[in-house]
Amino acid sequence: MKISLVIPVHNLEKFIEPLLCSLKYQVYDHDKIEPIFICDCCEDRTHEIIENYLRDSFSNMIIIDREFHSSGLGRNEGLRLATGDIIWLLDGDDWLIDNYAISKVMLFFERYPEDNVVHICWSHNNFHIPTYKHTVWQWAFRAEWAKSVEFSSQKYDDDVKWVSDLMHKYDNFRGCKDILSPLYFYNYNREGSVMSERLKELGYGQN
Repeated sequence: MKISLVIPVHNLEKFIEPLLCSLKYQVYDHDKIEPIFICDCCEDRTHEIIENYLRDSFSNMIIIDREFHSSGLGRNEGLRLATGDIIWLLDGDDWLIDNYAISKVMLFFERYPEDNVVHICWSHNNFHIPTYKHTVWQWAFRAEWAKSVEFSSQKYDDDVKWVSDLMHKYDNFRGCKDILSPLYFYNYNREGSVMSERLKELGYGQN
């Protein structure tokens, strides 16, 4: 089976290398991994850095340069282009913390052909972080499910709405199983991120 990784990025030249390194060393057939980067209004070297890190590692890689002004609209384009059987949406300033992360996700779907979604456990850099249930990177989906709902164009929480809409459509993911070992690192409240801007607006400030 093939997996598509949909990854919106915006001016991440200082922050994207951990993700690229974690993808490069994934122990899974790279011909069956389709990284799709959506460079939204990038004004720095993000595209160049992605190319330099991964072009020789992934023959299926797609990089889109376009002005979406919305991670949600960029993700919609990534979903439209995705050809994988499985889709996992990542954020460009986070990374995979297990070289077998993709292998474990794919093994799950091979082992449970009747399942359309799996919950992915994660780690983070702030022990006071709330428990989020609706962030996109916590879930991997079979393509039919992932493509059945579109993201909104809202600036904040487009991923929360998307996952909520999917849950509403598919019975709250009833019976969904977990991959218990953490596979994903959430770079919580990274300076300049949409999340840090959101927290400032809500009055929480920086850590």
